[in-house]
Amino acid sequence: MNSSCRFGVAAVLLGCLTLAVGCSSGPKLVTVSGKVTAGKVPLTSGAITFVPDESKGNKAKVSPTGQINSDGTYSLMTNGKPGAPVGHYKVTVFTDFPGSTAPSKVKLDPIYSDPTKTLLNVEIVESPKSYDVNVP
Repeated sequence: MNSSCRFGVAAVLLGCLTLAVGCSSGPKLVTVSGKVTAGKVPLTSGAITFVPDESKGNKAKVSPTGQINSDGTYSLMTNGKPGAPVGHYKVTVFTDFPGSTAPSKVKLDPIYSDPTKTLLNVEIVESPKSYDVNVP
């Protein structure tokens, strides 16, 4: 193989490597799931969102969210992919949505739907575990 051919192959390989690195799918995600309860009773609907807690060093630009199932369980998704980046988060829980035809029977204090006021927080770590959330 002559030197110009080797240079062309090297350029193509370098371009592919750059493309693969440049198209990274974002931060590494770890599985996050658990059960949401209010006063120890499982919620049967709603949504849970983990908002990065900058005061504890989490500079992530994403807020993983999950739907609360009829048995109170949830699994977080980030940008359409299962899981969430590691770090500290403020947790918000929503049971009522504007325009909902089936309002929730459980009424939560509105502070738990406001990331600046919520008293709920969690640290997501790399090793798998359950992230149960109890709303007082």
